[in-house]
Amino acid sequence: MPTLAVRSSFHQWFPGRLFSTAAGMLLGAAICLATASTGLAQSPARPDLPEVVDAIIRQTNEFRQSKDLPPLESEASLTQAAERFAQFMAETDQYGHRADDRTPAQRAEAAGYDYCVVRENIAYRTNTGEVSVDSLTEVFVQGWIDSPPHRKNMLADYSTHTGVAVASEDGTTFYAVQLFGRPKSAAFRVKLMNQTGQTQTVRFRADDQQDEVELRPRMILTLSRCFPTEISIVDREASVRVNQSATYHVTDQGLEQAESEATESSPVKQ
Repeated sequence: MPTLAVRSSFHQWFPGRLFSTAAGMLLGAAICLATASTGLAQSPARPDLPEVVDAIIRQTNEFRQSKDLPPLESEASLTQAAERFAQFMAETDQYGHRADDRTPAQRAEAAGYDYCVVRENIAYRTNTGEVSVDSLTEVFVQGWIDSPPHRKNMLADYSTHTGVAVASEDGTTFYAVQLFGRPKSAAFRVKLMNQTGQTQTVRFRADDQQDEVELRPRMILTLSRCFPTEISIVDREASVRVNQSATYHVTDQGLEQAESEATESSPVKQ
């Protein structure tokens, strides 16, 4: 009888701080899937794990493209981090995002990934029968798709990289790790200049997080962002969505983009 368990987690870099979702440093979910099997127990056949890895990446990108999202690029450092962690879980039979007393972001950083955002999906499958490349890929990928936290990781529009690994010590229990990342080099800067004579409260919304900053008259605020960010002035109707570097003037009319810059930011209705 096969069993599948999956979990997901993500971390974001900000200067000097490490953020996760409002739920805390670790966002986790567990799912168990069992199917009936018949017949006598047999020595399990070992699938070609590199083929499983390639299939997971391919099916992940097919899923993203079905939602009009760009494909992820396999990244060497994230792959190395995924391989080390999958092998650790397989060797120790310890399971969880902090099984090795480190976070996904810490493992990615130790492997050389200079991150802005790191997300992670993990899963394990135990089966005493025959396992194929297709069946192993299907149970991992579909299990993640069917779980909202894991699905969210797979469809994060700001992720650009992935690293995948599958490991097993006995050919019966298989551990899968899929990392999603956005490098720090892909962070963008937003500059705000208060040109009014009054203090303005600026609100930032990004990936289920919300922050407010008091902007005094003539004050200039520069932020480094990892997520596409919705910016608004408290008590004003309009807002803008910014996904690359831009400068905005806070005026009596609201937020006005500097004329010298051409960005892909767009108005958002509230």
